[in-house]
Amino acid sequence: MKNAVTYALLTASLAFVGCNTYVGVDNPDNSSSLYSNVTGTLTTRYKAEPEAVFNAVKRAIDQQSDIMKRMGETDHRSKDGEGFDTTVFARAIGDLEIKVSVAKSEDPITKEPFTLVTIKYGMLGNCEQSQQIVSKITANLRR
Repeated sequence: MKNAVTYALLTASLAFVGCNTYVGVDNPDNSSSLYSNVTGTLTTRYKAEPEAVFNAVKRAIDQQSDIMKRMGETDHRSKDGEGFDTTVFARAIGDLEIKVSVAKSEDPITKEPFTLVTIKYGMLGNCEQSQQIVSKITANLRR
């Protein structure tokens, strides 16, 4: 019984520690993005303006109309124009929920502004499908 508790604690601690993986994405601004196995989210950064990234997200989802449909978005932009936080919702084949969050952020060290994009594909996440969405977003952001 003591060994079972020990192994259960060890397994639980390994499940929550070290479950972040750097994956390659088609993003010239941030070619190595972070995928969290615990939350099932892929996070990447763009140097473009948040509004442009938001529009690219909508176009990326709309271009894949054979496998997913855009359901809407929530808008949490501040009235003064300083803050930008929007989430786009879509549904994929099999009724999987897709959430793409676009937020304006700033690097704490260099104070350089960037746009943070977080993608969650399905309830548990799907790294490969999230990478494909990032690729489509990047293609729509080509300058």
